[in-house]
Amino acid sequence: MLFDLISPIYALFFDHQVRYYSEILNRIKEEVDITQYKRVLDLGCGTGALCYVLQGLGIEVVGVDPSSGMLKQAKRKLKDTQVELIKINPGERLPFEDDSFDLAVSSYVMHGLKPKERKELYKELCRVSREKVIFHDYNQNRSLITDIAEFLENGDYFNFIKVAKSEMERHFKDVRVIDVDKKAAWYILKHCNI
Repeated sequence: MLFDLISPIYALFFDHQVRYYSEILNRIKEEVDITQYKRVLDLGCGTGALCYVLQGLGIEVVGVDPSSGMLKQAKRKLKDTQVELIKINPGERLPFEDDSFDLAVSSYVMHGLKPKERKELYKELCRVSREKVIFHDYNQNRSLITDIAEFLENGDYFNFIKVAKSEMERHFKDVRVIDVDKKAAWYILKHCNI
């Protein structure tokens, strides 16, 4: 798996990612106060930077990822925390009961999935989250370096950034998009239609 191979490189950026997520959460706290949630699922947690930030806010966090390499890095980075890390298999039902979490978040995952995979993930996150689902992902502002990296990843980035909001509106009754930095947005979703 590609992410197993590149996980040590991702781990080099852990501190940068922690600062990035901390700044975003601070910047948008008037619109979305993440500290109101007690138990949060981080789907596609990678090396655990967002888990680290959320746990630092006093939130119980469960991080899941399909990459053994990413989880190995996350376990190393989060060894002194209470974050629970679980390996999942893509396309399978998440190993949680319905309404297990107050909030489900996923950062830079959705653009890498094909539309059918995203639809299945929408269903699963609706099932396990009581209140909201938040996707942190690309917005319409592109850069050449991101275009090249995403081309090499072979996900659905080029389509996703065109259809993200309208696609989500087909699956959720309430979709709110907030640009959280120049090239990223929070897609805040409530009330599943699935």
